[in-house]
Amino acid sequence: MTDLASVSNLKSFKALIDKFKQLDIVTKELTLFDVGARGHFENPTTELLSFFLDTAKAHNLGDCFFKGLKYLLENKNKMATLGSLENVETEVSTAKGNRIDLLIETKDALIIVECKIYHEQNNPFDDYTSYGRQRITDNKKEDERDKNLVQIVLCLDGRIDDVIKNNGWHGISYQNLVEAIEPHLSKALLDNPYNKWGLFAREFLLHLKELDNVGEISEDEIEFLTKNINDYFKLSEYLYKDIIPKIAAKINIDLRNSLQGFSGKTKIDKWNYYEPYIRFYNERWENSSSCVVFCIRNYEANEMNFTIHIDFFNENGIFKDQVDSLLKQCEINIKTYENKSDGSNTWRFMWKYNDFEIKKVSERIVKLMAILNDYEADKHQLNHQLLN
Repeated sequence: MTDLASVSNLKSFKALIDKFKQLDIVTKELTLFDVGARGHFENPTTELLSFFLDTAKAHNLGDCFFKGLKYLLENKNKMATLGSLENVETEVSTAKGNRIDLLIETKDALIIVECKIYHEQNNPFDDYTSYGRQRITDNKKEDERDKNLVQIVLCLDGRIDDVIKNNGWHGISYQNLVEAIEPHLSKALLDNPYNKWGLFAREFLLHLKELDNVGEISEDEIEFLTKNINDYFKLSEYLYKDIIPKIAAKINIDLRNSLQGFSGKTKIDKWNYYEPYIRFYNERWENSSSCVVFCIRNYEANEMNFTIHIDFFNENGIFKDQVDSLLKQCEINIKTYENKSDGSNTWRFMWKYNDFEIKKVSERIVKLMAILNDYEADKHQLNHQLLN
C-alpha cells in the first residue's frame, strides 16, 4: 500500500467511524439467533432448549439448564418434587396424533412443556394431559408411587388463559426461566471456560430474554448498514491483517537488533474473537512457554487499554528465586501488577497501560525479553548442573 493510498484509506476509515458515532443506536443486544429469520420460531427454540436440558448431549455443560428449571418449579413456583433427570424428548406424539413440544421425565415427575412465542394458546391441552397421565400409568413399576404430572406453558409474559390454568397448567415466562438458569450456567462456564457450547448457551438465553424486546430500527441505521458494510469489512481487514502485523514486525526488528543471539518468532491471534494479541518468544529457548504477550483490549467502555504479559515456565517451581530476582531489575513503570501462580507450570506478570506509543511499547518488550533470556540461560545452566 503506497503512502497516498494509506492516507486515503485512513481518512475513509475515520469518516466511517464518525458516521457510526452519530447514529442513534438501538440498545437491544443482538444475538446469533437474531441473524436467522427463523430464530424466533417455536420449533428451533424447543429443540435448543431440549438440547441444553439433556445432560447426555455433547454440550458438556452438565445439568445447569435442568438445575435452573428444577429450582423454578420446586422452589419458586412450588409445583412438585422432581428428583433427578432421566429423559428429554421433543415432538412427542399422542394417541390422537397431536404433538407435545417438550417432555421431560425425572425420577419423580413427568413434565409436559408447551412452548408459545407469538401464537395463541389454542393447543389440545386436554389431549396432552391424557397422554401424560396414561404414560405415568403405563410406565409405573410395582411398588412404585405415581409420578407427579407437571404441565407448563412457556410464553412471553407467563400468563395463560383461566380455562387452561383451571385444568392444571402453569404459565412460566421465558424471562423467569432464563433468570433461574443463568447462575448455574455461569458456574459451568467458570469450570469450563473454553467450551464452545457455553457461548451458544449464553446467546440462547439472551435470545429468550429478548423475545419480547424486539426493539426499533431507524431508517438511519438501515442506510448506514447498506451503504457502509463493504467499508466495514475493509476496516476490519486493515486492523487485523495490516496494522497488527506491522506492529509485530517493528517490535521483532527491535528485539533482534537489541538482543544478542535473539531469534524471534511471533504469533498473532485474537482473544474473545476480537481482541488482537501478539505473542513474542525466542525460538532458541528449550520450551516456548516462556513468552511476552502484548494485547490491545477495551477494559473500559470509553478507554483503550493494552497489557503486556510476561510468562515464566517454572518447571516444578524450582526457579522462583530467579524470577523474583530478575523482576526486581525491571524498571518499567508498573500501573497494574498481577502475579498468577495457580499451580500450573507458568508464572504470569501483567502490566496495564492507557497510552500506546509504538516506540515505548517496543522498548518495554525488549527489556522484558532480555529478562526472559537471562532467565532461560540461568535455567539451562542449572538444569545442566542438576543433570551432571
